Amino acid sequence: MKKLLLSLSIASLSILSMINPSMASDPISGTNWKLLSWGNEKSPQTVLDQTEISLNFQEDQISGSSGCNRYFASYTLEDEQLKFGVAGRTQMACPEEIMKQEDQFLSALQASQTYTINSEGQLQITYKTDQGSGVMIFAPQQEF
Repeated sequence: MKKLLLSLSIASLSILSMINPSMASDPISGTNWKLLSWGNEKSPQTVLDQTEISLNFQEDQISGSSGCNRYFASYTLEDEQLKFGVAGRTQMACPEEIMKQEDQFLSALQASQTYTINSEGQLQITYKTDQGSGVMIFAPQQEF
């Protein structure tokens, strides 16, 4: 079923890019994702229970939930290079561990370098860390 949905999504994007050429230069515009894990590929960390982190691309803007707050920023895409502008966010207070997770996620976005869609249809964004690099892995999500 997942492969069928992925195939239909790819086919839809192909058709839309013929109708709207700007889609061809930005294949992630209009897509929605849910964070599964991030960090070192060999020992990734997962999202805390009872939280969800989402990433929604719309033209040259992103938005989503960072676990506690809503965030938004601009993005630029050139080939596989993906860069995010400084994120703004709402100012709700949550338990310390959720706020820490949120700060880590938004820092990873700021340090983004490249993206790819892997063979499972997941969005992978690599980013710089103090130890080298990390990767965020997102699953496709239906629009809410």
